[in-house]
Amino acid sequence: MGMFDNLIINTDELPVTDEEKKLIGKNPNWQTKDFDCILTEIYITDDGELKINKWNYEKVPKEERPYPDGKGIFELMGSLRRVNERLEIINHNGHINFYSIIGDDYYEFFAEFTNGKLVSINGGKQKLSM
Repeated sequence: MGMFDNLIINTDELPVTDEEKKLIGKNPNWQTKDFDCILTEIYITDDGELKINKWNYEKVPKEERPYPDGKGIFELMGSLRRVNERLEIINHNGHINFYSIIGDDYYEFFAEFTNGKLVSINGGKQKLSM
């Protein structure tokens, strides 16, 4: 399966029926592998802008970690935290693929961007071949 990023988009922006929008819900964890695949969040805003969640890391003092006296892997748990989180605009030209399994159905979409602005979205429920 591998690493991916999560894509967040308003379901009303998708080219699906109203019935499918109800089944899909608010945000069914769309996945994309078209960026850095570091488990960050990619947003397509209601204004059609493409944004990415960026941050820096800082070291967590030992006494604030879940296992301050831990050894081995436990010593490392909670040793870093995100700071300075911010949304940055991605000036993307081209397509972005995103997908998810919803119930027993597989949905896949292709969003086209010019200069970081959404031009169109195509796709929908796909037939899976076995």
